[in-house]
Amino acid sequence: MASLRHVHQIMNERRPVVLADGRTGKIMRVDTWFPDNDTKVTVWTADGNGPGVAKVERVQLKDVVGIAGKAQ
Repeated sequence: MASLRHVHQIMNERRPVVLADGRTGKIMRVDTWFPDNDTKVTVWTADGNGPGVAKVERVQLKDVVGIAGKAQ
């Protein structure tokens, strides 16, 4: 699981990430609500229906496993 600080760093570097369910994508936005400390990450993932088509997934911070292509 990535920390909030690490997720922001990955987003700023525009690096692909691996989600807990095995999908990969790029982080587009990170929202944290206070005082609940609830964080949602907006990730563009490949749709599989053709080139250039993507969809937005809102996932929990805990669902971001790490950077794609690196040993976890």
